[in-house]
Amino acid sequence: MKTIAFFNNKGGVGKTTLVYHLSWMLTKLGYKVLAVDLDPQANLTSMFLPENTLEDIWSEEAASQFTIMGALSPIIRGTGDIAPAGLVQLHESLSLLPGELALSQFEGELSEAWGKCLDGKEPAFRTTSAFYRIIQSAGVTSGADVALVDVGPNLGTINRAVLIAADTLVVPLAPDLFSSQGLRNLGPTLGRWRKEWQTRLANNPAKDLALPTGALEPMGYVLLQFGARDNRPVRAYDRWAQKIPDTYQRFVLAEATSNPVPPELDTRCLGMLKHYRISDAAGDGGSKACV
Repeated sequence: MKTIAFFNNKGGVGKTTLVYHLSWMLTKLGYKVLAVDLDPQANLTSMFLPENTLEDIWSEEAASQFTIMGALSPIIRGTGDIAPAGLVQLHESLSLLPGELALSQFEGELSEAWGKCLDGKEPAFRTTSAFYRIIQSAGVTSGADVALVDVGPNLGTINRAVLIAADTLVVPLAPDLFSSQGLRNLGPTLGRWRKEWQTRLANNPAKDLALPTGALEPMGYVLLQFGARDNRPVRAYDRWAQKIPDTYQRFVLAEATSNPVPPELDTRCLGMLKHYRISDAAGDGGSKACV
């Protein structure tokens, strides 16, 4: 199973909406999909499930057994290792591992475990690898070909643990100053996390414990919130859109650039999505795939 994380340390770029629609699109293409909500805001879960279902799985009586928190509960309570994840079957080819707002409570355990991994403490490795092992187990249960993981917009300890558990990364972006600056922070941080995890892996005392490699290969970026007029970006958006390929290559891929190309010619651009507008008389709202 391929695990793809969707992450940007800037919010409001359509990340969760992208994961939601891709999940359904991949099922139509014949793939079995596991959608994983690891954003403490749990927006992906609320997109997939009606309010009455959310009320049931987030109720005090449910005790988180149907969300990611149920799988993490033994570690958080200090009573054992991960438990089986509660999955919601949305379609014969689409399963959801629901999120929960209480996930933010796991930040403290992850922060402490990260340091203790350097001391070769097995419980620390079990805590740090919890997301990886839960996703892998859920993938086996659901028979998924691919896991799409929605991650919150920050550079905190939850996201560090999620991203070292992923095979590859897609970065949704908006053509604006904030996304450009965000890439400058994101790239070096990802590189540091990879190196730090490799150092910790050498200290793992439990050789039979399944751990992520932490490879996290960047797959590319998707340019969202794409204001357009006559199928071309308006000037304000275009200025920042043209900067994205060079910034992505230099800061995320850590590669030098000589002849920057526009997004529509950038092989790292997976797609350019513009707003759907009811007022579009021609009905041309939609997406344009990059070459």
